[in-house]
Amino acid sequence: MESILTLLGQLGPQHWLVIGLVLLIAEMATGTTYLLWPAVAALATALISYFGFTNWMADIAIFAVLVIVLTYFGQPIVKRWRSEGGAKGLNERAVTLVGKRGVIANFSNGAGSAKVGDTMWRVVSDEVLEEGAEIEIVSVQGVTLNVRRA
Repeated sequence: MESILTLLGQLGPQHWLVIGLVLLIAEMATGTTYLLWPAVAALATALISYFGFTNWMADIAIFAVLVIVLTYFGQPIVKRWRSEGGAKGLNERAVTLVGKRGVIANFSNGAGSAKVGDTMWRVVSDEVLEEGAEIEIVSVQGVTLNVRRA
């Protein structure tokens, strides 16, 4: 037990800096944001410890409080940022087609195909559409486009 206390007593700002950087590198490798807050807390603890305001017990307490506070307040902000600012349709090309126009190639019984850009797509519609009619894409279900007359 005494060796653990001796080890903790030797914790300095450089150790907190290394811990923060290791956690930050691990966060960058995973991209989950679970390790982001402990990394920021360790870096902040290193900064506080560098100026010599604290001892090792205070450093550990500061680190623990910062992890809890940053996780509590930061996680919702990152979730909102990811959902609002993310690249929509990054791996779903069809989602980026909503609102675009195309031309019906063939259509019968509520389904058919249409050319949108340079690609032929399977389309469905509640409207009766004839060949050559211009359509607008309303939504996407898998690889099928829901369309309406433009």
